[in-house]
Amino acid sequence: MKIIPVSTVALAALTLAGCGGEKATGPVDAVARCAACHTFDKGGAKRAGPNLHDVIGKTAGRQAGFSYSSAMKGSGITWTPDTLDAFIATPNKIVPGNRMGFAGESDAAKRKAIIAHMQGKEAK
Repeated sequence: MKIIPVSTVALAALTLAGCGGEKATGPVDAVARCAACHTFDKGGAKRAGPNLHDVIGKTAGRQAGFSYSSAMKGSGITWTPDTLDAFIATPNKIVPGNRMGFAGESDAAKRKAIIAHMQGKEAK
């Protein structure tokens, strides 16, 4: 029988609690849901997920200082509003084997709000 360190179990529980729990009720809530695992500010800390500041135009899985899954590192995705929209909608379909504890956001308006926030804009 393997013993899993309590800190590993606690981190996994916190990750899943913040990223895969109840559905967000609006655009602001959708961004707050992401913020449970990610930061958006320049120089922001990496949490359970990487910092998302200035990610658009970057290659997935390449941000220094974050331990990405092999799936994300090997995805070859360049983050654009369209690739982000697809990934946020169905992360496990777009990058099978990624480690993000989030099933996806089916509401297009909420995805648009998240992407607008990542671009430093308000959703329109």
